[in-house]
Amino acid sequence: MSHTTETSSLGGRRRTLILFVNATAALIGGGLSVLLGAFAFGPKARAAEGRWIRAGTTSDLKPDEPVARILAVSRVDGWYRERARETVFLVWDGDRTIRALSATCTHLGCQVRWEAKDKKFRCPCHGGVYGADGAVLEGPPPRPLATIEARIDPADTSVLVRL
Repeated sequence: MSHTTETSSLGGRRRTLILFVNATAALIGGGLSVLLGAFAFGPKARAAEGRWIRAGTTSDLKPDEPVARILAVSRVDGWYRERARETVFLVWDGDRTIRALSATCTHLGCQVRWEAKDKKFRCPCHGGVYGADGAVLEGPPPRPLATIEARIDPADTSVLVRL
């Protein structure tokens, strides 16, 4: 009788040990699946979104004259995050329309500057010249300055750009 009791007791222990090992393996596998899923699907969705950033107010601007604004923008590259500086030129029509142009030359990425007396953007690196609308006038740039989505907040005349 003691032999049968020992056998059933041993079988119960074995089943308990097998259940414990299987449950532990399932927990570890589930945890790894969650981590791999986060790496595979997490950053892309957030990186694709552009955010509206306050770039000033219309009272800071003069009609039809580009004004440079340096903005701090969050950049995400995979799991690496940084605060980058982005320079944009805001051009206000004096009423309700605002345009924003990137200050990055389309040739090699130098920062253009606005020359008010000539009413042109000039790139100091290789002599690229752009019109007030961002169109290429002279030099090596292959395309116009990038246009950035911008709007005026009707509640408080804040200028917002989407970066």
